[in-house]
Formats: sequence, structure tokens, C-alpha cells
Amino acid sequence: MKRPTVCLLLCCLAVCGSEAGKKDAVAKRPDVNAAVAEPIVTLQGHTQLVWSVAFSPDGKQIVSGSGDATVKVWDAETGQESLTLKGHTSDVNSVSFSPDGKRIVSGSFDRTVKVWDLPSLESPGSHVLSPTVP
Repeated sequence: MKRPTVCLLLCCLAVCGSEAGKKDAVAKRPDVNAAVAEPIVTLQGHTQLVWSVAFSPDGKQIVSGSGDATVKVWDAETGQESLTLKGHTSDVNSVSFSPDGKRIVSGSFDRTVKVWDLPSLESPGSHVLSPTVP
């Protein structure tokens, strides 16, 4: 349990060091209760724990990978699920959007990496896709 002490000591040294030469310099511990953030939206739909999440390049979508072997795409503003990607046979532990936001890549404990082409998600409802096949 020495890590918190070391961290506090380093923080204290940084503050005290920046105030070197000033007679009344005192390092103050920040008030951790002063700024408590609340979630903007909660995404619910996976049936197992979530291993990985990422925002799309434009910030409008979120992708998540879960122990339920699915990849889900969500509307970042509303939290609505817009797409379920099925194809892995084990936990999906890594997800990411391509730089242009048109594809998703997912990695799984099933020892596969899958690349998914995203459809236009303008039509409402949940879509289910299979991985891209070259």
C-alpha cells in the first residue's frame, strides 16, 4: 500500500518544487469530491461484460465488444443500439473504427480478427451483419 503515499509525495514535490523560494508555499491535497461527473448516457444491451469501447472518428457512434461474443454499434448521443455484429465464437476483447469510419475491426479470444463493413445506418432499427469476406 505504498503507491498512494508515493503518488502523494510526488504530487507534493511537484507543487512545492514549483513554489521553491516562496516562504509560505503549502501543497494542498485536491478535493476529490468537488467535481463528480455523471454519465451523459448509459449503453445497455450486452449480456456479458464489456471488454472494449471506441468512438467513431466523427464522434457520432460508439462501438463495443463484449464477452457475449458480439460487437455492437451505438448512437453516441441517444445511446440507442443501431447494429449488432455476430461472427466471433468467444469474447470480443478489442474493437476500433477505421480512420474513415466505414469499417470496424474486432479482435477476440477465439483467436480471430474480423473486419466489418458498416452499412448506412440511416434506417432505424437493429441490423445484424456478418464479417467482410475478401
